Amino acid sequence: MDIIGKEYSLGVKILTNNNAITTKCINNTCVIFNKITKKEIDKHRQEYYKVLLPKKIEKTIENKMFSILKNPANVNTYNTPEEYDAELAVLALQINETNYDSILAKMIDNFKENLREYYLCHNSKNYMFGIILMNEFYNFIKHHMKYEFKKEDFDEDDEALYIWYIDE
Repeated sequence: MDIIGKEYSLGVKILTNNNAITTKCINNTCVIFNKITKKEIDKHRQEYYKVLLPKKIEKTIENKMFSILKNPANVNTYNTPEEYDAELAVLALQINETNYDSILAKMIDNFKENLREYYLCHNSKNYMFGIILMNEFYNFIKHHMKYEFKKEDFDEDDEALYIWYIDE
């Protein structure tokens, strides 16, 4: 499988232009492999969502940010702002009780990281990156995850950030 994943053309040579018996054997092997991986994925589904879902959310938000910076007149790569909000809503619906806390913690960390960067470097060229990401993560947490920030979410080092942005 690693050979096919790393060198696609070799995989094509192995898996195509075979006789009927070889094709049947390859198909049976793939069917068995699919059954095995389905069981493994089912076993680790919650872990998978705890890692993959925050990355998808972050990527969606970052795609919006890059499209704004690339073309400020076009607010996002989606046809309408509603498409962007709909995509975030779909991702938010995938968050359930068992993975909510870990995903919320990752989103809060992303928000605080961007808030720190904006607060410390607001006169630099990364100003636009920080403010867009910071606001988008804040909006996702507040509106899609239905979470209100508390002072306890910020450690002593970040207390000034809480006062400056949240507690204004």
